[in-house]
Amino acid sequence: MTTAHSGAPGPEPKAASALPDRSLEIAACLDDLLASGEPRNGYDTLLHRAADVGLYDVVRAWSLTDTPTAVDKMTARLLLPGELLAVLTHETAWSDDEALTALATELPLAVRRYGTKQRFNRFGHTGCHGEDPVRR
Repeated sequence: MTTAHSGAPGPEPKAASALPDRSLEIAACLDDLLASGEPRNGYDTLLHRAADVGLYDVVRAWSLTDTPTAVDKMTARLLLPGELLAVLTHETAWSDDEALTALATELPLAVRRYGTKQRFNRFGHTGCHGEDPVRR
């Protein structure tokens, strides 16, 4: 039995495997960004920027829900400073459009990951950092 080959190009396995690695790369960059306390970086700065553009409730909701919804590219562009977007595109070797497409999904997830880490104290309970659950 013989099989006919259509001659149409098939999916390239390298391209399919490159996308998850690149999204992991941008996720790691966002995690570093949110955790840093440097000027013009970090979660607090993101919240201030969101408040300035009228998106504070949107960003705050990402850290409070189990499944944050993706946003559009314009929202991602408004929330991140231009120099940060330039650094992300340089580190990932993506175009601005590709980076904004990835950020539209990855930014809410990164805020969720950051918010989840911050809500648990050293005893594994929700509440203030260092709060002793016995003293409540």
